Amino acid sequence: MNRFVALGLLSAMGLGLWAQETPNLFQSAAPEVNEALRKRVSDFYKLLEEGRFRQTDAYLAEDAKDVYYEQEKRRIRGHEIVRVNWADGFTKAVVVTVLQTDVVMRGSTIAVAAPISSRWRLEGNQWVMYFETTAGKPSPFGSLKAGPNQTNGLTSEELIKNPSVIFNQITVEKDVVRLKSYEKSSDSILVSNGMPGGITVLFVPNLVNPGFRYRVEKQELGAGEKTKIVFEYDPGIDLSAKTTITGQIRIEPFSKAYPIVVMFDVPDSVKRLLPK
Repeated sequence: MNRFVALGLLSAMGLGLWAQETPNLFQSAAPEVNEALRKRVSDFYKLLEEGRFRQTDAYLAEDAKDVYYEQEKRRIRGHEIVRVNWADGFTKAVVVTVLQTDVVMRGSTIAVAAPISSRWRLEGNQWVMYFETTAGKPSPFGSLKAGPNQTNGLTSEELIKNPSVIFNQITVEKDVVRLKSYEKSSDSILVSNGMPGGITVLFVPNLVNPGFRYRVEKQELGAGEKTKIVFEYDPGIDLSAKTTITGQIRIEPFSKAYPIVVMFDVPDSVKRLLPK
């Protein structure tokens, strides 16, 4: 899914991923508490689906309203709550939701589905959305801080105009893997996530030779984490030259693809026979 282009849109709606409290990932709230929170969050997003932005005021903490009012509002086409991480004795929660919408990117309208996180806390007997903005400007990928040549946090408009600001924070070590066609061998590619939010790393080959294997050591990367994609080949008794394999390293939820070529070396004795 083309989710990256939702960055500017979701940032403009003032919804973001903040990490000021540590969520309790190993406990669940009582069913009635969980149900009350999920209904409250779902009702909020239904208002965005209907374009009833004024009514969202009732779902905001008082100290969140100024931040929210300053942001541009756009409609969404749908939503799905996929996870709730509880904190502070089940009085706060980080709610991960996938939003469906359309955005215009360089003259084209693109359907997107973007996972974002919003923060909710219990005030009295009601759940309200709140923001943690002290670390930078809120966005779906964390509180984005200014770079070395900037004095302010990155705005949604800046990110839409220059998406490489985000993609440059994801690094793929190389684009060529070298294996041997005539003996067991291995190679790897290091993928680093410099973003403040999580990504999923996949490898998708266009074809697979017998004896060729690959694995992503850690598919789900948090902020600042790294993983290796390991490639292995065992020719067995077939020591002949092998066909080059092409494929892609895919980064989700952005559907960003990095082309990869897997080459199979031949013995020196064979190389000497090849035409110059």
